[in-house]
Amino acid sequence: MDANQKFETLKEELFKKFFEKNPHFASYLGLHDPYDYLLPKGDTTHVIENLDLLQEFVGRMKKTINYDSLNENNKIDWQVMEKASETFRFEVHERRIHELNPDAFDEIGGVFFAMITRDYAPLEKRIDAIIGRLEKLPKFLEEFRSRFEHSKPVKLWTEVAIESAKQIPGLFQFIASATKGKIPEELHGRLLKAAANLMQPFQEHMRWLDDLKAKTIEDWALGKEKFVKLLELRGLGMSSDEILQLGYKYLKEMKEERARIAAQISPGKSARDVMKEIEKNAPKTFKEALQITRDAMEEAKQFIINNNITTVHKEDKLVVEETPAFLAPLIPFAAMMMPSRFDKPMIGVYVVTRPKDVANLGSHLNYASIRNTAVHEAYPGHFLQGSISNRSSLIHILGDNAETVEGWAHYCEQMMMEHGFVTGLESKLVQVNDVVWRAVRIIVDIKLSRGEMKFEEAVKMLTDEVGMSKEGATAEVRRYTQTPGYPLSYLLGKHLILKLREEVKQKMGEKFDEKEFHDTITANGYLSISLLRKVFDQRITKTEA
Repeated sequence: MDANQKFETLKEELFKKFFEKNPHFASYLGLHDPYDYLLPKGDTTHVIENLDLLQEFVGRMKKTINYDSLNENNKIDWQVMEKASETFRFEVHERRIHELNPDAFDEIGGVFFAMITRDYAPLEKRIDAIIGRLEKLPKFLEEFRSRFEHSKPVKLWTEVAIESAKQIPGLFQFIASATKGKIPEELHGRLLKAAANLMQPFQEHMRWLDDLKAKTIEDWALGKEKFVKLLELRGLGMSSDEILQLGYKYLKEMKEERARIAAQISPGKSARDVMKEIEKNAPKTFKEALQITRDAMEEAKQFIINNNITTVHKEDKLVVEETPAFLAPLIPFAAMMMPSRFDKPMIGVYVVTRPKDVANLGSHLNYASIRNTAVHEAYPGHFLQGSISNRSSLIHILGDNAETVEGWAHYCEQMMMEHGFVTGLESKLVQVNDVVWRAVRIIVDIKLSRGEMKFEEAVKMLTDEVGMSKEGATAEVRRYTQTPGYPLSYLLGKHLILKLREEVKQKMGEKFDEKEFHDTITANGYLSISLLRKVFDQRITKTEA
């Protein structure tokens, strides 16, 4: 057995053991039997075991396989595994969020949502699996609570966990009411019984959360030293100070650009007033808005095919539908249901929720925004990248990097405008306003994470600079405190992709092919910028040879 065969066998063994320990993750990826009926362990030991598993396999990899004997793809996978091991070790031993955030449903709640929304199997089969998981939930919660016997969680995150937990019984009751008459009575009876049996364990969990509030700590900031290390592990190639200055630079430039474009559209009016005018320019009915969204996504797909912008797999399909009535309470505006990695064929569903008042259509479904949404969410943004990246090495999911996912979709907005798909001053203003928001995210993310900005200051910056409501800004900042380094990824990712494009152009000269550049990114959408650069260097070497 040569080095590549050994490595492939090792990777298969790693994921087999990982899925056994984390069946909810297997479900997300589209592996359903027997995983859909199972839940992971909830205690700290489980977190440590996951880290030990990864470190064990990295150790075996280094001990038994000669890196230089691997092919180019496996060399990338090797580096992904090394970096994933380092990052996970940092998360567990230095960031320790598993002992700071008492939100049990942050880890597993989403899997119940995915099982009811993804049409991967008959509803009857999915409900049977949901029941299996509901029956195991009390044990998971009991194990989860043991994480905090000797640790103090963050007060803010405990408050969020309480709000989150309060919604869960309603979710299960909602699933029961939404499936009545759509599945056999006997199965529906089992679902009702499973939900009812959870009431006492839930009440116990809520009492535990309430008692936990007296044992919390105030400080949620990661701190400058750890934040710097986090960014280094991501291989961004920029320090936190450099990224912060980039955020300020973009904020200044984009605010000036926003004012300039607004003045061209409506002289004498502020950008915020012009944005309100744009929202009024919207379809008259929801049916029309849905069809225009559907048409825009199909037009974006045909545009990238006709203009040779990136490869499209014709068997992949994106369906645009109204959010089913039974799901509307869970999806206030719209959502992209991405195809799972193991789905055949790759089918995504973009659902749009009908507003209760048609007068509110323009806030999200105005003409200027719809085409930008089509580019960002569908083609060549999230759906195209996700469905193509699903075909890459499974190891790549260990290096899931926001700057090449969120950054790609944000890059596509500008790139498709450069190519002429998105036109008009109103669409340009919407796009520039989004860049202002992303620039604020960079500043707020870094200063919050380094402990240099208070929660209330971050909320104020979002309301003042972006025009968010205080309620919306507060919800945003709550998320930011739990995900240091993620909010900055949108605009920074776009910036780094643009920079990478120029680097590759310089190296390849007349041989540079934009379509090949885009195809390389979409096929490797989970890799970091630093690893993407190595992939391009490999391709450039082959081209020169």
